[in-house]
Amino acid sequence: MTDTTTVVAMPSDRSTNFDWGAVIGGALIATALSFVLFAFGSAAGIASVSPYSWNNPSGMTLTIVGAAYVSIVMIGSFLVGGYFAGRYRRPSGAASVEERQSRDGAHGLLMWALALLVGIAVAYWSTAAVVSGASGAAAGAAAVAARSDGVTTALDRMMRINTDPASTAAPQNSRAEIARVLSASALTRGEITNEDRDYVARLVAAEARIAPEEARKRVDGAIEQAKAAADTARKAAAGIAFLIGALSIVAAGAAYWAAMAGGRERDSNVWR
Repeated sequence: MTDTTTVVAMPSDRSTNFDWGAVIGGALIATALSFVLFAFGSAAGIASVSPYSWNNPSGMTLTIVGAAYVSIVMIGSFLVGGYFAGRYRRPSGAASVEERQSRDGAHGLLMWALALLVGIAVAYWSTAAVVSGASGAAAGAAAVAARSDGVTTALDRMMRINTDPASTAAPQNSRAEIARVLSASALTRGEITNEDRDYVARLVAAEARIAPEEARKRVDGAIEQAKAAADTARKAAAGIAFLIGALSIVAAGAAYWAAMAGGRERDSNVWR
């Protein structure tokens, strides 16, 4: 006697292929889980560093651990959200196994996109709320400073004191003038004219009471250090952006796979 198994098609009462309730639920779960884990990781990172200890982890160690933790949180959160979206979406009627898996994966991708947008929106509005109080008072001063920056630089050049390299008396507010010259020349345009370089070297020589040649070396070294610091910050920002982009793509694949796994678990209970 041969046993036979009859597969009964479950009718679908939906007019669309997408179950938005499962997608939204998975996105909310992924977003909430990631924020909770990020808060826990931030607290652990702050607790691991103490201003009263000489045995704090190095910057490289904190960077590696932080990047690994962010990777685990992002991928893990989207795995959970994708599984939820695939597991709890309503069946697709008499669709084939391949079609059901494709739809499950599509729900995982939709969940990933929605959770990513929600996370970006929450992070943006949270940051805006934190800085809005402080930025209000600083905005007016920053705008005035930005408008007067070119005028201040022009006035500095017109009113420059003809410093004597042999003099040991430094002009008043020489440090503020040096800062303005470096900000307007070396850091903003990426270069400094020989006239500005010589003038700053004379100011440094008078302020530090050193020989002009030594002052010129110090100015050149400070300019190169400032450029190196700016280049390092630029590379770090590019690396962080690349890491976030790569993790987002990997998280999308994880959500797709988890949604199909959740769909298989759903079908094993619905179709038998």
